[in-house]
Amino acid sequence: MSPLTTNDDVTLDAEGLIAIPERPVIDSGSRMAIELQEGETGATQYTNSLVQTRLKGAALALGFGFAIFATWTLCRELAQSESHLSFEFLILELIATSLLLGIGYWLHRRQGLSAQRLRGCELLIFGLPTLFLAILHYLEIIFIAQDFSLIPQMPMSGWLILMFTYAIFVPRTWRVVLGVCTLIALCPILATIVAMARNEDVMGMISYDPSSTIEMILALIATIFACASSVRMITFLRRRADEAKELGRYRLKEKIGSGGMGDVYMAEHRLMKRPCAIKVIRPEKSADPKAIARFEREVRSTAKLTHWNNVSIFDYGRTSDGKFYYVMEYLTGLSLQELIKRRGPLAPGRAVFLLTQVCNALMEAHGIGLIHRDIKPANLMVTELGGAYDIVKLLDFGLAKPVEATSSVSEETELTVAGSLTGSPLYMSPEQAMGEALPDQRSDIYALGGVAFFMLTGRPPFESGPTLKVLLAHAHEQPVAPSTVMGSSHGFPSPELDTFVLKCLEKFPDLRFQSARECLQALEELPEADHWNSKKAEEWWNSNCSHYQSQHGSLHGR
Repeated sequence: MSPLTTNDDVTLDAEGLIAIPERPVIDSGSRMAIELQEGETGATQYTNSLVQTRLKGAALALGFGFAIFATWTLCRELAQSESHLSFEFLILELIATSLLLGIGYWLHRRQGLSAQRLRGCELLIFGLPTLFLAILHYLEIIFIAQDFSLIPQMPMSGWLILMFTYAIFVPRTWRVVLGVCTLIALCPILATIVAMARNEDVMGMISYDPSSTIEMILALIATIFACASSVRMITFLRRRADEAKELGRYRLKEKIGSGGMGDVYMAEHRLMKRPCAIKVIRPEKSADPKAIARFEREVRSTAKLTHWNNVSIFDYGRTSDGKFYYVMEYLTGLSLQELIKRRGPLAPGRAVFLLTQVCNALMEAHGIGLIHRDIKPANLMVTELGGAYDIVKLLDFGLAKPVEATSSVSEETELTVAGSLTGSPLYMSPEQAMGEALPDQRSDIYALGGVAFFMLTGRPPFESGPTLKVLLAHAHEQPVAPSTVMGSSHGFPSPELDTFVLKCLEKFPDLRFQSARECLQALEELPEADHWNSKKAEEWWNSNCSHYQSQHGSLHGR
């Protein structure tokens, strides 16, 4: 399990979600509550297992490499009538061989090592050879200069092998490889400088002809950039291959969307030729246990939903390299965010027509004890489906959580602190914003009111600004009625619709509608309830089809 962090910064992630430090805040008379979430254990074990396998391979490769050089040194020692420096070389090479093979064997026998231990193994596997090679480098150039009075030819093979081994075996980004290889390359340079400072013969020889030292530095620089470039190219080719390869029974066609944790591809079933959308966690997120846990929670939550206003899940699984993915229905259309950005605020009747469908989606989710926690215009897709128009699909259950936390010890779990904030600040309920209570279905009702305000006015209830200012506004400021804001050219909302929106946006949960069913009943009683229907929706879509046909369901990944 991941340790709790103590970072005090408040930031927004790539999805516009506020990330509050996962730190327990203990007030007098209150107690820290720990909440269980699904998914981290399996993901963490897979990531650590992959790193452990790579490190084992690196340790054994370097160990056998030192063994080969030790064997050569021993043969050279036996063939010589008198010993020069071969014995010292042999001892160092045998020590390095024993340690590296020992670490490799230990990694082979031990299972389920933590990330911290694996980082320690990585330091030993590459730190010990670096140390031994630096000592050998130092001794060899002194030996050549003193015993043979020759300009030292800098020993380079060991350094090049070490850098390429790190680039090949350790799963790091090209920037990390660049930094590590640079540190490794500095060691022979420092060893040469120390040898020049401590030995006059070395100083004299290199001062007389520095060409070998310059060639060593140039070779090291070239190797550094070769390693970093190779890793970058491999990463690029892997991503291109991801876009073209098949996932189980599905063939990926093109990338159509991207969010903070996953990329979405248009795909089709190889046998049925049914179009679909596949969401795959991005490579750079594959080592983040929390991202994987959230990704798995999203598919497990969404797969339970069957209402046509909730996005449908067809299938899910893991790729051969362990990346999680799931298959959902392919939708064309616009998110509510994009629709209003392009066309302006909606007619009150159309807003009620769409809100009614969102209530239907929430009734199902709340009915099985699932709270969405991130209802916002970007997560509501307006589409055409089966000849029907203005169909709303509720997307992205990545933040959804059960109303009651499970106590089953068999489930994969992740520790988080109750009261930590997740969601979109512009539509976050006061209880979420202040972290004073666990959100329930009434938090979704508040967000629904914020979305309704946005539909009617073209802006959220509280104007965007510094994140903390928006959160405080949700907690303490009263929103104005939508009719007081310059809204749609199609007319202003009725007093009854104003009342509906403001009741959803009540600060105290007990004053709001208590369920999505209550919201639905209130919407059906509004004067605008019969102002928009399927016929008007079809007319609008037929006259504005050019505005949505090019979207390719891109909002799947928001």
